[in-house]
Amino acid sequence: MAEAYDRIVVPRFEPIARMTVEVARPKPNEAVLDVGTGTGLLACLLAPLVAPQSVVAIDLADEALAVASHRAGNAGLRNIRFEMMDARNIVYRGGIFDAVVSNLGIPNLGYDRTFLEARRLLRAGGRFVFSEWDAKLPEGFAAFRQLIEKHGTPSPSRSLAQVREARALVRSDPDANALVNPREVTERLHDLGFARVEVVSRTFTARFADVREFIAFEAAWGWNERELQEMSPDARDAFEGELADRLSKGRDAPGLEETWPIHFYFARPE
Repeated sequence: MAEAYDRIVVPRFEPIARMTVEVARPKPNEAVLDVGTGTGLLACLLAPLVAPQSVVAIDLADEALAVASHRAGNAGLRNIRFEMMDARNIVYRGGIFDAVVSNLGIPNLGYDRTFLEARRLLRAGGRFVFSEWDAKLPEGFAAFRQLIEKHGTPSPSRSLAQVREARALVRSDPDANALVNPREVTERLHDLGFARVEVVSRTFTARFADVREFIAFEAAWGWNERELQEMSPDARDAFEGELADRLSKGRDAPGLEETWPIHFYFARPE
């Protein structure tokens, strides 16, 4: 899904990534680690600002890193090092980064280990900056989720059954739910040794030409692609019709608009 994600999702995430950079305030020659870089959007925004120092950008998805490498090369950026690595077990020695940053890339499960790794890796006076969704789902996300469950195939393939099981695990996990709650995230950061924690909250507007473009956006995340593939034609028609009705209700203007609440965290170790 890396190429579809980069083409469809990443452009809508760029304003969030730019705000993450603004909060992080990178300076020339600072060593910065980008956690959960995906297809490299944040790393490519950071690289010109910290040159001649390099940005280290990590992710577990090797295909996403391949797309990220192409993005950096096409932009003429030579000061990014992409590494396939788990954000919960970062194999660098401690105290070598001025900033650890992430744009919607903190893992839902085991994120406290990522917080501990960020604290270990930061130099004295360093900062940990990341963006994260709010607990309240945007209207389109909520409608999409409800209607996928309503119209999804009752006889899933083995791989779709595994996707559903994994999705249910993430959605029911207390820690995953805590990650979208600023009060709980702030408390966890304090508990793990970050003395100063600030939260900046913003809303972003995402626009879609029609319901099919919104469906393509949702499918590009990966969770829902197989659900859509295995829907019967009749179920797919009903799904699209109900989703269009839900998202266009009360709107006179063409297209769809989503409001996304995002929190930005700035934390310094003790």
